[in-house]
Amino acid sequence: MKKTSAIITALALLILGAMPALAGDGLSAILFGRNYNDGVAAVQIVHRPNDAGDGLPQAALYSTPARKRQVQAMIMNDPNLLAALDRRNISPYNVAWVQTALNGGKIVYYY
Repeated sequence: MKKTSAIITALALLILGAMPALAGDGLSAILFGRNYNDGVAAVQIVHRPNDAGDGLPQAALYSTPARKRQVQAMIMNDPNLLAALDRRNISPYNVAWVQTALNGGKIVYYY
């Protein structure tokens, strides 16, 4: 009985100790991430040696300097896309590729 109450007390203190760190975020933002509702989806490119071709477009995985210049020009000419990247703290210079989705939104692949 003493062990059970000690475990319950320890868990309660652990949960209460973590609450101030998470106070600025709602539960859904913590569990599922933020929903910006701006028609832009951001995908971070992470190179893992075991995941060859993990569903990302080849243009995003292997971007050339010319392609990066083209993407940066596209971002600078679209104020909505630039504002969406700014809300997500993504620098336009870290974007490897921008793809237009079927619903008219943008998919941004960045490093």
